[in-house]
Amino acid sequence: MQRDDDKNCNVTAAVGADDLQTTDVDRKLQPYDEEVDKLIEWLRDTPHLPNITDRAWLRNCFVGRKLRIERTKESLDGYFCCRSLIDEFFGVRDPLGDDVQTAMRKTWFGFSSNLTDEGYQVIVTRNLTDEDVPGRYLDQWTKYFYMCIDWNLKRETVNGVIIIYDMATTNKNELLTQVTPNFLRKSLQCSTFFPYKLIQVHFINVPSYAAVVFNILKSLVPKKIQSRIFMHNNPSDVLQHIKKECIPSDLGGCDKSIKELGELCKENIVAEREMFMNGIFSLKADMDKKPKDTNSNEQSELFGFDGNFKQLNID
Repeated sequence: MQRDDDKNCNVTAAVGADDLQTTDVDRKLQPYDEEVDKLIEWLRDTPHLPNITDRAWLRNCFVGRKLRIERTKESLDGYFCCRSLIDEFFGVRDPLGDDVQTAMRKTWFGFSSNLTDEGYQVIVTRNLTDEDVPGRYLDQWTKYFYMCIDWNLKRETVNGVIIIYDMATTNKNELLTQVTPNFLRKSLQCSTFFPYKLIQVHFINVPSYAAVVFNILKSLVPKKIQSRIFMHNNPSDVLQHIKKECIPSDLGGCDKSIKELGELCKENIVAEREMFMNGIFSLKADMDKKPKDTNSNEQSELFGFDGNFKQLNID
């Protein structure tokens, strides 16, 4: 029986890989030169934002924001402002620093080897251990998460992301004491501005005590996002939402294991240390140069500054 399952998995994966390769090639044959030129010019003329000319990266941002130029501009504005204002998530981003190394020792983040038929990529995360870590570990976890997201955004063109969070080894104390409304607001705001479309979030092996956290989470997001959040007691339930080629083998799929995907990500984050310390991954908005607006907005209330970019809805 196991042999038949493996055979079916391999055959399906082979067919899916061909289809995805064709889709990926078709997508990358459309460089969107005119739109990228507009973004480069806009960044150059916007005093508080970094002057970025990386065409591949900007194209990926444009694709991630559903090929909408104004939506992409709003996203980039908020994205670089978040980097500047939320130091606990975007401070010194040294892959060899104690905070990031702690997160690497405790957590795997991995990206599916294949995309779905719609061009979505699966992000999977699982703690290696539930050991206690001094201080606010979830800030370290979030910093490492966004470093992984940044790295993947530069290398991969995707239409959206699906997150699978395996909570089998979640630290109860960290979850109940560190996942505060303020932490969730900042995390959600960063996710809002990141140039990816959030398609679904799947929590698996959810402990009973996590219900209070999910109730807070759902109260902070729009109803349309609430409908994209799923909780599963049985990990194999994700197969009802995502095809096997995009799911790790230890969750019943045909992709590499969570460990393999996680270790690959770790290696690449360390290899790109210079990019995180002094390159595009280190760039932030200069808030002193940001135009001021006397009318406060949601960003002002959250981050404590007056700004003029609109709220960007997660879609």
